[in-house]
Amino acid sequence: MKVLILHNTLNSCGGGERVALHTIKALQDASHEVDLGVVERTDWKKVIEITGIKLSRIPHETYLTEKLRTFGIYQRLLLSYYALKLAKKYDLMINTHGDAMITSTHVTYMHFPTLLMVTGEWVWYTKYGKNPFWRAYFEPYKLLQNFLSKRALENTILLTNSKFSKNVIKKWLGKEALVVYPPVELHDYLPLAAYERRDDVVISIGRFAPEKNWHLLPKIASKLPDTKFYLIGSLSGYYKSYFEHVLRLKEKLNAENLLIYPNAPHKLKLKLLSEAKVLLHLYPYEHFGISVVEGQASGCIPVIHKSGGQWLDIAENGKYGIGYDRLDINDILECVKNALSRWSLEEASKMSAHSLKFSDDRFRNEILKIAERCAE
Repeated sequence: MKVLILHNTLNSCGGGERVALHTIKALQDASHEVDLGVVERTDWKKVIEITGIKLSRIPHETYLTEKLRTFGIYQRLLLSYYALKLAKKYDLMINTHGDAMITSTHVTYMHFPTLLMVTGEWVWYTKYGKNPFWRAYFEPYKLLQNFLSKRALENTILLTNSKFSKNVIKKWLGKEALVVYPPVELHDYLPLAAYERRDDVVISIGRFAPEKNWHLLPKIASKLPDTKFYLIGSLSGYYKSYFEHVLRLKEKLNAENLLIYPNAPHKLKLKLLSEAKVLLHLYPYEHFGISVVEGQASGCIPVIHKSGGQWLDIAENGKYGIGYDRLDINDILECVKNALSRWSLEEASKMSAHSLKFSDDRFRNEILKIAERCAE
C-alpha cells in the first residue's frame, strides 16, 4: 500500500508531530510505502534528537518552503495542494495535523477543532482568547475552517485524541470521531515508578508559553518552602520574554525552592521525575496532556484542573489523579499537599500501570488496523 502523510511541519516536535511520526513508523514497520507532504522542510536531525523516535527509513518528502516564518496556521491550508495534486498516486492519504483542508483525505486525526479555539468555556485559557491581537489574527482562519469542515469531514474517517475532544467534536461539529489516544513513549519512564526514596518534590513539564500558566508556580512554591519544585520545558526565542517574566517572579517572591530547567536534556528530565511525588499541571482544558501521562508512568500523582483530556481521560475523573476546580493558588496548594501526603510506592505503581493504555505500541497497532481497513 502506498500512503501519503500530510502534516504542516514536524519541526515543532510536539504531541501532534509524535502522532505523525508514529503513524509513519507503524506503516513502515508493516512494509507499506510511506511518503510525507509538509509545508516546511523537515529538519530530521533535530526531530529525531528531540523526539527519540527512530524510523526504519526517512520517508520521501515533498515540501513547499525551507522554513515557516509567519502565518503558521494559515500555511496549513497549503497542504490542500498535495491532497489535490497527488491524490491519484496514493492508495491512502492521512491528515495528521487535523485541520480541515480544501479537499478530504481518507483519514483525519483531529486533535481538537481549531475553529473552536475562540468558542466555548476554554476560550479564556488559550492565547487566541486572552490576547486581542491573536484573536484578530485567528478570526479569518476560524471562518475558513467553519466553511471547509462541512465538506472536508464528510468523507473521512475522523479520529481524535481523547473523549473530551470527541465530545466537543460531536457537540459543535455534529460529527462522530473515534478516540485513538496519542502515542506516549513510556519505556524510559516506567522503570522510574519503582524509585521509593523520594522527598517532597513537585515537578511541572511543558513548553514555556503563557497558556501553560507557569507564572503561578513561583507563588505556589513560595507558599510551600519545605517542598522542592522543578519546572522543565522547551524554550523558543518567541517566548523568551514570558520565560524571563517567570524568572523575575521567582526572584521577587524569593522562591528559592523552585528550580527551572529550560530545554532540559532527556536524561535530566528522567532524573528529576524519579525524585518527584507529584506532577503539577496548570493548563485547563488541554485536549490530552502527554506530560501528565509521563508523570503517571514515572510514579507521580497528577494534580490537574478538572477539565479537558487530562481529567476525563487520563485521571478518569479523579481515579488516577487529584483535581482542582479553578486556577486559584489556595485550591492548588491544598491539592498539592493532599497528593504529597497520599504518595506511596503502591500509589506510584497504580499510576504507572494505568499509563500503559497510552503507550506508543498501542497507538501504532490501532492506527495500522484503521489504515489497512480503510484501504481495503
